[in-house]
Formats: sequence, C-alpha cells, structure tokens
Amino acid sequence: MKGLCLHAQMNDPRRALPTSRPAAVLPLLCAAAGCQPLSPRRGRTGSAVPTWPARQHQLTQAQLEAIEREVKANQALTSPLLPIETLLQQYSGEAENNADTPDQQGFLRAAQFLSKKYASLRKIRGDGNCYYRAFLYSLCEQLLRQLIVGGDRAEFERIKGVVGGSLKWVCNYGYDEHTIDMFHEELVELFDFIEGAAKKPEDGDADSGDLLENALQQLHTRLNEENACSDYCTWFLRVMSAAQMKSQPDHYLPFVMAEDYMDVPSYCSREVEPMGRECSMVGVSALAECLGVRVVIEYVDGRMGENEKVVNHVFGEGDGGDKGERLTVTLLYRPGHYDILY
Repeated sequence: MKGLCLHAQMNDPRRALPTSRPAAVLPLLCAAAGCQPLSPRRGRTGSAVPTWPARQHQLTQAQLEAIEREVKANQALTSPLLPIETLLQQYSGEAENNADTPDQQGFLRAAQFLSKKYASLRKIRGDGNCYYRAFLYSLCEQLLRQLIVGGDRAEFERIKGVVGGSLKWVCNYGYDEHTIDMFHEELVELFDFIEGAAKKPEDGDADSGDLLENALQQLHTRLNEENACSDYCTWFLRVMSAAQMKSQPDHYLPFVMAEDYMDVPSYCSREVEPMGRECSMVGVSALAECLGVRVVIEYVDGRMGENEKVVNHVFGEGDGGDKGERLTVTLLYRPGHYDILY
C-alpha cells in the first residue's frame, strides 16, 4: 500500500489517493465513500457561489501540474525544525521594504512577541492541507516524546483507541467502510509505528535521548514521503472532522450558517472532505473535540491584541480538571496557512 502511484489508481476509486488537486480525485472518492458531490453552492440570497473545482477549471491541466511541481520542488511536506528567529528575520525584511504599511509592522511586532515565547517552528507545505498536516505531525511528535521521555502511555493509549474505533464510527455518518478502510489503516499503522519506535532494545542500554532522536527522524521521513502516509492520514483526519460535525449538527450549524451554508452535510462535503480545502476554525474545533486534544493557535494577521500581545485561540479539551493533562498541539496561523510552534 505504501507509495502508491496516483495515476495507476485512477481507474479504481477505492484506491484513489487524495492529492492537492481535489478536482482530479475527490469526486471519485467522495462518490464511492458516500459524500455529496461537489457542485456550486448557494448563499443566503440564492445566488450561485463558485466552488473550488469551478474556479480551478479555469487553469489548464498543464498549468496545474506545473504549479504542483513547483510547490513540491520548493516546499517539503514538513520542514526540519527551524529557530524562531527565522520568523523574525522574514518579517524584519518585509517591514523594511514596506515601512509605511501598518500590517507589515503588525506582523513584525507579532514575530517579536512570538520570538520571546517560543524557541522553534516547523513550516508546513502550503497546499491547502496545512492544518491537518501540521496537526498530524505535532500530535505524533508529542506522543513519541511522551512515550520515550515521559514514560506515560495513558494519552497514547487513549488517542490510539479513538483512532482504532474511528472506522466503524465514521461509517455511521454516510461513509462507505470498504472505500475508506485503506486510509484508516494507514493512520492505525502510523500509531503502530509510534509505539514500535518508542520501545527500548531488549538489552535496555539505549539512551532515551538517542532513542528519541532516532524515532523523530524516522517519523519525519515517514511523514515527508510524497503521495503516501501523510496524505492518507490527512484525508482520514478530514473524514473524522466531518463525522464529528455530523454527529452534533445542532452544535455546529450556527458556525456553518455563518459561512453561508444551510446544513452541516453540505458544508462538510464542500469544505472539509476535499483535499486542498483550507481548514476553518469550525474544522479546527471539530478535530480537537473528536480526538479529545487541546489545540492552541497563535493568530497572526497583522493586528496585535491587548497589551501588544498576539491573540491566541484555544480549542478542545484541557481547560481544567483531569482534562488538563490532555495533549496540546500548538500552531501558528497566518492568513490562509498553519505552521507548528515549539
């Protein structure tokens, strides 16, 4: 199953790997999985609003492939760990070139604030899947650290249990088990890998630091392979997010109505399930609640909050009591994009 070639799978919707071009694959996959087909949605006024595939078809296939090749050539799925000064250097240069632009000065002040609060960041490819990819990488990385350094298996076992039972659960909300089982299997295998990589050799002589460094490098390699683990798992996280929303439609309906959708299934079929669609705050909340983890997002949009601090938003569990021990994923948001903070 590893490293499947997209073009070799196109005639079999059960084996179609999601890519950053949703129009190419997701109609087949969504139809087979029981998702609603992509079509122009209508806003509150009844006027048609062009969807991503409708806008995308204005580009030729050759142009799309050229853009994809350029992105892949210049952006890894996830970068190596970078010093937080990387962010400061980026906005220092931009502020100098746009000295009279308030937004650029705001970004610089935000970078200065974050450089005092965090030590490192990891950049994620900007292909529309950055939130789910960042969430996945940070989640796995922290679970490895907990297992190897902290010696605490409780959180790993809890989340692994949620993932293990998620296939049957999502199928309660319109997905076809035989179509999506390969994506679920890839996520389960990723958790098996984490568990195996965290085990010390039988002789017990391995240093925890060396074991962790080796395990993190294996994880980085695994989640940077093109058209493989990261893409499969990213799409299944989208399915879990959509199922979470469909399981509590009354809770999520006000949020999707704010984005001009009249029901949760329509929103999920057009904004959550297709690869390449940016994740909104309602999607962030749904995935955090689904897996029972806490997500902290440092929100950088050129404006500072009170006392010249970067505004952060907190989603999911971990706000008090026994929930306080739940794993926390910390991300950096800039307009249309997410990276990981450390």
